Amino acid sequence: MAALTLSAGAAAQVRDASDEEGVGRIDVSAEREGTPHELTVSPGLATLLLSDSPVARWELTGRENFRRVMEGTDTLALLPRSDVKEGTRLKLTLVFADGAAPARAELVLVVHPALAQRQVELYRHPRSMESYQQEVRQLRAEVGRAQAEVERLRATQARPDGLTGLLASGVMMDEGVAFRDLTLTFQRTQKEALSMRRVTTFRAATRAAIRATLQSHLDVSWRPMGAALVDGTGRTVSPLGIWPQEAIAPDAEGLIILELELPSSKALGPYTLKLWAEGGMHAVTVRNISFP
Repeated sequence: MAALTLSAGAAAQVRDASDEEGVGRIDVSAEREGTPHELTVSPGLATLLLSDSPVARWELTGRENFRRVMEGTDTLALLPRSDVKEGTRLKLTLVFADGAAPARAELVLVVHPALAQRQVELYRHPRSMESYQQEVRQLRAEVGRAQAEVERLRATQARPDGLTGLLASGVMMDEGVAFRDLTLTFQRTQKEALSMRRVTTFRAATRAAIRATLQSHLDVSWRPMGAALVDGTGRTVSPLGIWPQEAIAPDAEGLIILELELPSSKALGPYTLKLWAEGGMHAVTVRNISFP
């Protein structure tokens, strides 16, 4: 049956005629666009759908199942035929007029012999296309960074390890790796739950490293989650990695190696080394760290 235009006065009359029972609510958002919502209709009973956003087009399948379909800019009145079969499912799509997201809402009209929703209010939580596009750009940037990291890891794995890898990567040049034993010169912080037993620093062409032996006095396991070198001006150098990832057992000794990229070949120290567990707990501070 051809659709009729529903005037504001007619919509008000249908609304007044409907009783308070069978009033429903549907919420649609950009995050759930495309997810259909069910709306129950009954043979011979009118259902009024009210949208809080202007609708450019109502797309209804199986219009022959309705005696009347009255469309407005934000209102749809449906009167199913008396002989429409129970369980019939009909698709209704609202195409919104303002160009914001979600651009449409998907509904499924389910025929029930008695439990019609006489009035349904549809609330749309719009999101501007610019906001949506900004999120897409951010996601693309994150994907690009992840892909670059994957490629970097692949390239790293493709390199040889051992001395061959050091030479091939340019990390170590002809002068090899210099080291300095700081066990007798570094400054320990007193009364810490973890203490340094031995510290050795290493330096190659483009990288530096710290190898430290820690003694835990804790009654729980401890695993370093973060580290930093701080110079005399307060500038911080974060490590490229902390190895190994295994925790140091309670009241036991463990080895930790940090690899760094110092700001310049002249940035030899002295530095303050800080190590901490998750949440900044049980931090270790060691002063007078220098590199060869």
